[in-house]
Amino acid sequence: MAEFSTIQFDGYEEVAMWNDPEAGLEAICAIHSTANGPAIGGTRWQPYGDVDIALNDVLRLSEAMTLKSAAARLPFGGGKAVVIGDPAVKTEAQLRSYAEFVNRFEGRYLTTTDVGTTTEEIDRLSQWTQHVVGKSSELGGSGDTSALTAVTVLNGIHASLEALDGDPSPAGKTIVVVGVGKVGSKVARSLAEDGARVMLADLRAIAAAALAAELGAETVSVDDAFVIPCDLLSPNALGGVFGEATIPALQCRSICGGANNQLVRDPEDAALIAERGILYAPDYVVNSGGVISVAQEVAGWSYEEAVEHAEGVYETAREIFELAGRRRVSTAEAARAYALAQLPVGAS
Repeated sequence: MAEFSTIQFDGYEEVAMWNDPEAGLEAICAIHSTANGPAIGGTRWQPYGDVDIALNDVLRLSEAMTLKSAAARLPFGGGKAVVIGDPAVKTEAQLRSYAEFVNRFEGRYLTTTDVGTTTEEIDRLSQWTQHVVGKSSELGGSGDTSALTAVTVLNGIHASLEALDGDPSPAGKTIVVVGVGKVGSKVARSLAEDGARVMLADLRAIAAAALAAELGAETVSVDDAFVIPCDLLSPNALGGVFGEATIPALQCRSICGGANNQLVRDPEDAALIAERGILYAPDYVVNSGGVISVAQEVAGWSYEEAVEHAEGVYETAREIFELAGRRRVSTAEAARAYALAQLPVGAS
């Protein structure tokens, strides 16, 4: 028999744990806020070292989703779920059990893909729960969200370059793209087409080399990518890459990428980045294309409306850079203030 239990955390509407020994499933869901609408956030399925690590991750990620949706001016709140386990060996029993867990929130939490989960698995979950978004287009969903995430990241890059030099064009700029998955590869292609000198890095060296050959770009190791002098560094893989140990070695002029939770400590590490004279585009502002994409399913937007909304990240990033300058705070602090201002009075 599966066990559903809740834990109280200040600042969170609901945090629940799910343990189903029969299915071999252990999961946690954190609903940070539903002030603007249902809490949307992906399901991260990975072999965490222990429950405390998983809990810390889901709390951080769910709050970031509230800020992401608010900064993008979307009718959603923020939530997240994590499953403690190897994503390569999911069973149907585990997926059924997880769907039962999602159903317990009665629509207050809507889940989608994240690290360790796929669109195909969201389609399978939709057999047992209606509280999923990001289904395949064949099932009437918005499908792959990477296209609009690349749109928002590129608009953030253009705003960053404009803030640096007064010109949003990447032509002639040296840009290092770390991670050449669905989002990073799209970002790299667009930058190369616009005349940037693109350098690629990925733990999958073969994938980076193949894309570099296609684009006429260069490849570098992941370690070197973070210390090469460049106009802009675009991290598009996993987060937690900018902290006290790594920031002193940075030689980029700006940072803008699609990876979630890039800062080890937010906002403290953003202040360290600013002290180096580096412009940081807060990740949850510029990688909001995924949640904008699912607005097609939840809010009934057309694809064209979703694209137009995604392109608005350019102006949002500009406003945040200007706010940081006026208040003399880091861009992370400015982004948080901007996002919280989009929530109903008293909701923050």
